[in-house]
Amino acid sequence: MKKVVLLAFALCFFLTSKAQQDLQFTHFMYDKISFNPAAMGFKDAWCLTAISRRQWTGFNAGEPNTTLINFTTPRFSLLKGSFGLTYFNDEIGFENNTMIRLSYALHLSELGVQPIGGGNFSIGLSAGYYSKVIDATWIPPTGTPDDAIPDASSKDNTLSFNAGVYYRNPNFYAGISTTNLSQSQLTNLNIVQARHYYFMAGYDFHLHDYINVPKLTLRPNVLAKTDAVKTQYDLNINVLAFSTIWAGVTYRHNDALAPMAGLQRKITKNSTVKVGYSYGIGTSFIANYFTNGNHEIMLNYCFKIVPPTYYEREVHPYLL
Repeated sequence: MKKVVLLAFALCFFLTSKAQQDLQFTHFMYDKISFNPAAMGFKDAWCLTAISRRQWTGFNAGEPNTTLINFTTPRFSLLKGSFGLTYFNDEIGFENNTMIRLSYALHLSELGVQPIGGGNFSIGLSAGYYSKVIDATWIPPTGTPDDAIPDASSKDNTLSFNAGVYYRNPNFYAGISTTNLSQSQLTNLNIVQARHYYFMAGYDFHLHDYINVPKLTLRPNVLAKTDAVKTQYDLNINVLAFSTIWAGVTYRHNDALAPMAGLQRKITKNSTVKVGYSYGIGTSFIANYFTNGNHEIMLNYCFKIVPPTYYEREVHPYLL
């Protein structure tokens, strides 16, 4: 039965496939740049984010394994914005997908636009090199080769472009973006990159400002995504206690329910680290075919580069 499910899943990518192809993460609130290149430069720090996701573990028939690394810069006044570099690798079944992407976010405040609601708008663009490799042994049901199915080992690459707008103030964020703008075609594989559209938003409710409780922050987040064929949304709510520990849950429509927890600490005066883990419990039909759920680990490290302070001293000539 597992082979039947895997075969059906794999065939969705051929016959001029045009379906949802972008990555998905439970920790999407810590990985906004993957969906919206404008979501950079709002921290006055250099930030490195790494996420490792193991999906459908126990499936034993090509379960998805995803690795992501994002690096972003602080906002540079000279360049009016921030830069980001993204690398990800996604393995599923016979496929191996790799992307290297460079992003730029222009901050309107650097152009003299006054803050609105205590926050700042940005416009982002990104360009990436995308590669897909399929290394498979196909066994047609009829026993006769099918010309629509790629050769045993096939690969292709193309360029991919993303764009978005983003707004953030101290407690609220929202963004709209699109990926795979050019809808490039992988001719050798007969696959077209589907254009995706995203909406993201979140808010920090500082509960201790309203009621007599310890230092607690309630943080709801939403990520809606569509390729104009299928629409899906992620709803997350978590609570941050004492600016150190958080716990919550993410619900992905028709896919999974994922409890999550994490820790954030200030390592030095100018650096912080965040670590998070989530365990996804499948809610779709495919959950009947794997036993160990979905595992995701997130690491975020941010640091500031503060130039040394030099003091000038003058000595009175009578004291020489």
